[in-house]
Amino acid sequence: MAPAEFFSGLRKNLKSRLPRDLKAFQLGRGRGRLLKLHYGHPEIHYEAWHHTGAGRLEIGLHFEGAAEANQRAFDYFRERMVEVKARLPRAELEPWDRGWSRLYETLPAPQLDEAVLSYAVERLEAYITTLQPMLLVFLA
Repeated sequence: MAPAEFFSGLRKNLKSRLPRDLKAFQLGRGRGRLLKLHYGHPEIHYEAWHHTGAGRLEIGLHFEGAAEANQRAFDYFRERMVEVKARLPRAELEPWDRGWSRLYETLPAPQLDEAVLSYAVERLEAYITTLQPMLLVFLA
């Protein structure tokens, strides 16, 4: 499956599965093998990223704003990892490049196909429905 077809299918299938109050996501900058979506804060976005060299698809919540804001988000979610892992058992929280951080998991994806698409939709839906209510409290 071509990347454009895969990520278009991911976006459309995700939107159809999300609860009504979470359907109104906005697309962030994403091209090629990357999809970013957010709820009014582009620096805090959900991401699906195909790492072709590793043959893996990353699904997660990325904090890519100012270093201090990213650290606050990291600390907030670190305190809630028991709650996060109850619904997202494979989720990992880590500091990342350029002062960013991410809460994510990867899944095998040597190629983009219908099976990877189906699993990606399910995982991204789980990330959004689990983390977005927590994120709203953090941003309040």
